[in-house]
Amino acid sequence: MANKIERTEIPATDMVDPLSRYVNSEVIYYGKNNLLTFTTYKRQEVAADQSEDKFTVITSGNEYRPDKLSTQAYGAPDLWWKIMEANGIFDIWDFKAGINIRLPSDANIF
Repeated sequence: MANKIERTEIPATDMVDPLSRYVNSEVIYYGKNNLLTFTTYKRQEVAADQSEDKFTVITSGNEYRPDKLSTQAYGAPDLWWKIMEANGIFDIWDFKAGINIRLPSDANIF
């Protein structure tokens, strides 16, 4: 038997951090215990204007840790997914030392 899915009018902004990639998602309850989830996140196109973006090389201290680089670049670890998205990196194991990556400007983040 399939799980019952109930879409809600509750904005995800009431449940997640404003920097979360799920902030614009739809809130869904499912199953007999009304478990909470969000609609699937779909990667967004990163703005083509890169004039204010910065570029850096992933250091050994940040290898596999885009959250650490996010903290250094933006002051918050929560924007790691924007760095991955801007560089077309899908797997954390591909975030390796020595790779030159783009750090989107604040205008492309928020």
